[in-house]
Amino acid sequence: MTKNIVLLLIVFLGMCPAFSLSGYEQVVNPDEGIYLNYGDLVELSKVYKPHGKLLLKLEKQLNNPILKQPPKVYADFLHGIVLGDFFRVASWNIERGFNEDKIETIFLSGDASSINLLRQASIGELQEEINILSKASIVVLNEADIGLPRTNYENIVEKLANSLKMGYVFGIEFIEVDPYQLGIRKFSEKERTFLEPQALQQLDNLDKEKYHGLHGTAILSKYTILDAKVIRLPDCYNWYKEESDKLSALELVRREAADKVFSSKVLTELRHGGRIAVITDLLLPNGQRITVVATHLENRCLPQCRVNQFEFLLNRLRNIKNPLILAGDLNTTGTDASPVSLKKEVLKKVKDPESIAKQAILSLTPFSLAQNLILNSVNKLRQFKDPTTFNIPIVLPNKERKIFDLLEEFRFNDGGAFDVRGVPQKTHNGYYALLSNSNERELKGYKPTFELERHLGIARYKLDWFFVKPLNLKNPNDKKGSYAYAPHFGRTLDLLNKKFGERISDHDPITIDIPVNEPLNVKE
Repeated sequence: MTKNIVLLLIVFLGMCPAFSLSGYEQVVNPDEGIYLNYGDLVELSKVYKPHGKLLLKLEKQLNNPILKQPPKVYADFLHGIVLGDFFRVASWNIERGFNEDKIETIFLSGDASSINLLRQASIGELQEEINILSKASIVVLNEADIGLPRTNYENIVEKLANSLKMGYVFGIEFIEVDPYQLGIRKFSEKERTFLEPQALQQLDNLDKEKYHGLHGTAILSKYTILDAKVIRLPDCYNWYKEESDKLSALELVRREAADKVFSSKVLTELRHGGRIAVITDLLLPNGQRITVVATHLENRCLPQCRVNQFEFLLNRLRNIKNPLILAGDLNTTGTDASPVSLKKEVLKKVKDPESIAKQAILSLTPFSLAQNLILNSVNKLRQFKDPTTFNIPIVLPNKERKIFDLLEEFRFNDGGAFDVRGVPQKTHNGYYALLSNSNERELKGYKPTFELERHLGIARYKLDWFFVKPLNLKNPNDKKGSYAYAPHFGRTLDLLNKKFGERISDHDPITIDIPVNEPLNVKE
């Protein structure tokens, strides 16, 4: 009888348009979610601080999530011998959706045959990864476009959601108003020689009716969506002001060193908006309410500002009582990727007390240059693929560590904690340490989710993360505590990202499994 009542409730909620059960922001139907027209975007491209009706339309666009319910009620869990009933969550930064068709193929085809891999691997290993991703019931997407020429004006989120028979919530990070993409400014003939044919075709065939300029973060779900909101995070980089300033000589040198003046896929990134978190409550088939939080922290700033963004977000999650899954691209590189200038590089050193103290200490020793080189090398090795390594101020600093300290110390108002446990039996490959139940580790550090080509090789980073609040966990390290709604078998799926011979996205997807009851192997 109880199960029937739950199913009826799910059916009823699935038929309803959008909810505001927790004081969440207004949500809108995707067909009504485009407020800014082409003329508005042209005006926004000209002003740093819009006002009047234009400002109201911009704020409405940025603060209201777009929501669409799944097409049917999904009333089943996955089932395994160890976990019993469980559901799977995936997270993937899809690089704007450049290869949406290939992403769709991976989710739907389930076929690993006739594949040209970049490195040696068995078809069986690849098939396993495809099977894992294709069974996800919840998918977090970073960097998704709606109505941009670079992705053929597609609504990337809706296209993927429709293919996977999922509903979705979409939050807008940025309104793209680059004058070159809008067609109101033209590249010189010399500048056009640096652009790929695909980029030129976009510039020369502008469709003003289809141009919406939306870029953001989404949560796709097979389960009924109860409510949703967007939280705008503190600004760490002013995308409009900084991108509109002329590039300094030092920045031009850096770009020349990369052998390109203009990116092959992004011309420039003049934007209004900023980093966000999308929060939605879902109703599971057993009647349990869960919260999913998708976020994307700033890359163009020093680590401390990412820490500030993360702390800001955590403080707005305190009142949540049900299980919670936080996922997304935290940009935990340990670096600042913003355009450089000589003045900025000097100020960076002057404003950093640890840098000043380090230079003072080294200046007192006869081998300061050699010592500095050794310390820097040791520190890079320590942090290789592991942004959670301990921070040793001045000598061996790791300023990304503060994010993970905040996570471990954080308590919800109901006493609940995030799960940072590492138990061999609950990891994918047996490597265990901090957060290894939810994020795949290797012998050294975490399995990276992002690769960046450099002159001296390829830099690998763990940028994409899962953090989970289980149903009843008060101590984040309690290995003998409850594992209901706790993360299991966190994986990074790097093989399927190379399924077509080259990377589908510059990030690899990650997954976790969440049991809805106590799994069998509770003990460590």
